[in-house]
Amino acid sequence: MNIEVDVASQLFPNPFTMAFTLLVTAVLFFFIYKFVFDPARAMIQKRQDLMAAELSDAAKAKEEASIDREKAKEEIFKARDMASEIIADAKLKADETKGEILKSANDKADDMYRKAKDRILKEEKEMREGLNDEIVDVALEASKKLLGDKDLSKQDEEAIDRFIRELSDE
Repeated sequence: MNIEVDVASQLFPNPFTMAFTLLVTAVLFFFIYKFVFDPARAMIQKRQDLMAAELSDAAKAKEEASIDREKAKEEIFKARDMASEIIADAKLKADETKGEILKSANDKADDMYRKAKDRILKEEKEMREGLNDEIVDVALEASKKLLGDKDLSKQDEEAIDRFIRELSDE
């Protein structure tokens, strides 16, 4: 058995095979880089950009929400102040109206009291005059009967009338 093996050819690869293998490997790396790595890298970049944009939008939204919250607080304080002012004005107007109504009621009551008092005094005066006239008439009738049917003169009637009025005034 004759085995002659070329050890040198086995130890060192064939330069043509080696060049072809390197070329195929380079082409394979090129296609993998072109069709796998580039799209994957572009997709990763897009995802990073999207996340950065979302983070930026979230930060802006948070800032706007903070500003809106401060504005809402200011508006609430303003509304409370306005409500306090409105309530104070309403109380003041109610007090003024109450005072006017009480004054008007008191004025009406005073006017009614004054009118009633005047009417009572007038009726009392009329009653006294009527009573005086009655007394005068009774006194004249009594004096006529005492003196007889003699006609009294005008002076006698006035004197009797004066006398009765003096008695009634006392």
